Order: sequence, then structure tokens, then C-alpha cells
Amino acid sequence: MRKTEEVEPVNLTPMIDIVFQMIIFFVTTVDLDKDKFDKEMVIPEAPHTREAKPEPSTIYIQVKKNGTVWIGSTPLPNDAFLFGMLKKAMSIHGQNIPVVIHGDGRAEHRHVRRVMDVVAKTGIWRINFSAIQKKGT
Repeated sequence: MRKTEEVEPVNLTPMIDIVFQMIIFFVTTVDLDKDKFDKEMVIPEAPHTREAKPEPSTIYIQVKKNGTVWIGSTPLPNDAFLFGMLKKAMSIHGQNIPVVIHGDGRAEHRHVRRVMDVVAKTGIWRINFSAIQKKGT
């Protein structure tokens, strides 16, 4: 006759805890492109441009039609806030941090120029502009 040993149930609590922590980590760190830009903006065309390769540390600045400046879904009340945010990012990522200015095609150039001047004052030199290469893209 065989003796049967009693098997203790496996405690799954630590494994479930780790799975939930991983889900929370990925949900909070995912890059939500839909929140990066305002869909109401008209993007100018630039058919002879080359496509830029985005980097994780890229700062996207929006210049709306009325001249307001936004980073993501946050409006910046004045140029001093933009300057402070760029200086802080530069202290973390260095002077080589890329900046993309996403200007509304209906905005006056002086508004885009103002943002360019603030970026230049910080010492950041990698400035790009977003544009549409072809209609419908």
C-alpha cells in the first residue's frame, strides 16, 4: 500500500501582488500620444522635409492659434514658466535635450518666434518643428 502525502496549497498572493504592481507600473508609464497634441490645431505642410526620430526625453511645445503656449495638456501662463520648465529638463537630461515646437498653422509667426527665443535663452540647441509631409498623413 502507498502512503499519500498531504500537499499544502500554493500561496498565490505574492504572485498576484507582483502582477498588479506591474500593471500599475505600465499603465502609469505608458506614453499617451493622444494627450501630447491638441487635435484642433492646423499643422502646416512641409513636403520636402525629412522625418525626425522622436526620443523619449523630447519636449513637445504647442503654440496655439491665439498664441498660448502649452506643454502636453498644461497651458503655461507666461514665458517664465516655459523657461523654468526647460531649465529643469535641461538640468536632468543635459543641453542636448530635443525640443519640438508644434505650431498651429494659423498662429502668427511672432508667437512661434517668442517660444524659439525662450528655448534659445536656456541654451538648448536641438529645436525641431512639427509639420505634415503630405496631405492626409
